[in-house]
Amino acid sequence: MLRIVRGAERVTVDASGSAPGRGAWVHREGDCIDRALGKGGLARALRTGLGAGELGRLRDDIETGAA
Repeated sequence: MLRIVRGAERVTVDASGSAPGRGAWVHREGDCIDRALGKGGLARALRTGLGAGELGRLRDDIETGAA
């Protein structure tokens, strides 16, 4: 499982799983990540709006192993 967290400044991948802020857990599988980012589920869980640029950055962070 991978934790995404909404901190004070922005939404990021939480490699430690314990960063402060509102978090949401997502399976690391490609299909789960696609659904979470594509249908607004992640934004809803984090109670924030996520623009296309921010979604793209999160997807890149996940794919490049920044998690």
